[in-house]
Amino acid sequence: MPNTIAAQLIVDTLAGQTQTILANRLAALSHFASDFSSDVKRPKDVVQVAIASAGSSTVTNPTTFNTIGDSTLSATSVTLNHLYQPFGLAYSDIQNAIRLERLVKINLDKLADSIWAAATAPITVANFGAATVTAADSAVTPGSANLRALWAGVSKAGRKALIVNPGIYSQLIPTSTTSLPLENGAYGFDGGVYYASNFPSEAKLAGFACAPEALAMAAAAPSLDHVRDGMLVSEVVPVEGLGLSIYYNVWADKSTRSLVASAELMFGASKAVTSGTIASVYNP
Repeated sequence: MPNTIAAQLIVDTLAGQTQTILANRLAALSHFASDFSSDVKRPKDVVQVAIASAGSSTVTNPTTFNTIGDSTLSATSVTLNHLYQPFGLAYSDIQNAIRLERLVKINLDKLADSIWAAATAPITVANFGAATVTAADSAVTPGSANLRALWAGVSKAGRKALIVNPGIYSQLIPTSTTSLPLENGAYGFDGGVYYASNFPSEAKLAGFACAPEALAMAAAAPSLDHVRDGMLVSEVVPVEGLGLSIYYNVWADKSTRSLVASAELMFGASKAVTSGTIASVYNP
């Protein structure tokens, strides 16, 4: 009996793994300004992401209700790149009954790393200035002067979050039922405390406190309509909580009889408001 593709099983596996991996690994991205859409874009297309940096003045006891206020809304240009994560099975793998689903998790891990690297690429000394704190991971602890300095660096932000490496995050994890949970409001960071496996944009960067206006991100769909008829599977999988979608495709290569798959999207990020929006910590 020939091998068959359980298309729905593959889609279900990808949807489940996407929520498990990308939603967790990229949770911090929900804090920043973004324009995640299903529009089809090409590599190097530019998206204008709206940045709200000031609200209107509150009116006490108004007598008219037709004003739109004086909020400050600007736009930041974000250039998109096509992030394409390929994987698949050779003809010999298929004959040995190896299933494509076994490759989903490890390749979504790689895609998560690539999205995170692209999202944090603008976080550099050139864009946001020198370190606010220079200290070993073990020195950024609850109640420490270093943690207070990170909060103070973005104190004027209406909402602020803390995003740090695993070494610092481990210092902040609750150790008892009376400890402060790492959720919205933890250590004064109303946007929450998150961890990231790495910060590839700068050597020794260990984390940062940030305002939503620091980064602008955009995502869109790659062009697939002209090849979708030749796909065994072509699905859009949304990442809950982020508004981000991953485009997943599987097709057979007739010349090699291999099974080819991809997880992909258009994505880009840019610095937005650079003054007072990031306070960084560097390892010595």
